[in-house]
Amino acid sequence: MIIKAVVLGAGGNMGKNLIKAISKSDQVQLSGAVEKPDSNYIGMDSGVISGMGKNDIPIKANLEEVIPFTNVTIDFTIPEATMENLELNIKYKKPAIIGTTGLSDQQISEIQKAAKKIPVLFSPNMSMGVNLLFKLVELTAKSLGKNFDVEIVEAHHRFKKDSPSGTAKKLGEIIADTLGIKNKIYGRKGMVGERSRDEFSILSVRGGDIVGEHTVLFAGIGERLELTHRAHSRMTFAQGAVKAAVFINKQKNGFFSMLDVLNLKL
Repeated sequence: MIIKAVVLGAGGNMGKNLIKAISKSDQVQLSGAVEKPDSNYIGMDSGVISGMGKNDIPIKANLEEVIPFTNVTIDFTIPEATMENLELNIKYKKPAIIGTTGLSDQQISEIQKAAKKIPVLFSPNMSMGVNLLFKLVELTAKSLGKNFDVEIVEAHHRFKKDSPSGTAKKLGEIIADTLGIKNKIYGRKGMVGERSRDEFSILSVRGGDIVGEHTVLFAGIGERLELTHRAHSRMTFAQGAVKAAVFINKQKNGFFSMLDVLNLKL
């Protein structure tokens, strides 16, 4: 069965990579491309703007024009747009893949509620390597316990709007849940005193065209362990989203992540 997918945010860097990744898949086919109504891309051929040549699928300003004719939507937009799009997924009973970052706790809660009505796959990072990193961090934290101090450092391009990254937040959740640490710090300044065992920090770096780097540092006395993932291309995330489309199309209502796709459930 060929799975038909609509790409939301088709004119963005991730959208263009998604269109390319889908064009190379023998399981997923592009059925629509959507951008915000005031985008300069509206009406343009989605294959042309993604740099791979004409595909005869114009970019639309309204998801409702194309969602009836698709199997799944793939959304890498902004939080406000994602929540609006999700309402249409529910209305038309279409599975949703969400890679949008910067979502609030309330918005994530709403997405989880939506998953009681339709299949939803939400992941702050759809890279296979990063999702393996999630599992490795959990295993490392369990093994080392609070004998090692934990710090998370993430770096992204200068255009990224949210901070810290969704991936760094997820890494922080894993550390907090595994070690029972409640005190999360976003940077340090001034006379903060000796570091507590019951804290970890997330530090954000922004500059240039860095696609995405995440390091989890476990620092002990006399040794340290660093787990690092570096993304060299957004195509990594796009290829993961295509795998997610194949997975979610087989599911009934429920809330899933890339850990489910890769059978790495924490």
